[in-house]
Amino acid sequence: MDFGSDQRVNRTLQFDPFTGPDDAVRFIETIILPHPWFRFICLSDATDDRPIGSIVLRPEDAGGGRRRVSIGYSVVPELWGKGIATVAVRMAVAAAFEQWPEVERVQALVFLNNPASQRVLEKAGFQNEGVLRKYLVSKGELIDVAIYSFIAADCRAF
Repeated sequence: MDFGSDQRVNRTLQFDPFTGPDDAVRFIETIILPHPWFRFICLSDATDDRPIGSIVLRPEDAGGGRRRVSIGYSVVPELWGKGIATVAVRMAVAAAFEQWPEVERVQALVFLNNPASQRVLEKAGFQNEGVLRKYLVSKGELIDVAIYSFIAADCRAF
């Protein structure tokens, strides 16, 4: 998991980069295995079998049942700007609405200093809903984030 130890990837994630195999194993045991929907991003034409990123869906109860899902993703820097994250996000959104028919909304929180990730969401059909000020603690710092959404009715746009 090269992307798990890359500072360029981790600067916009809430966890610190892996410093060794023990960190990676701990991440797998405490985050990946118990997670309801975690997928590695892999390329079918790759020359090796290492994942090049990950994508997660996190169902949330919005009152009255599971009606909302949060999405998060990362890709190795060497493949930034190639449309891989956009394709993965589109596939994950489709999976969210298929796996959880009661879901009405998929949302993403994006660090304001990550315009590339904001563009991924826009290309995947998400709408920017604004900025949540002082909303999230990341690495000990309270930060502003942009919030994006894709609602079930947006599926007709595809």
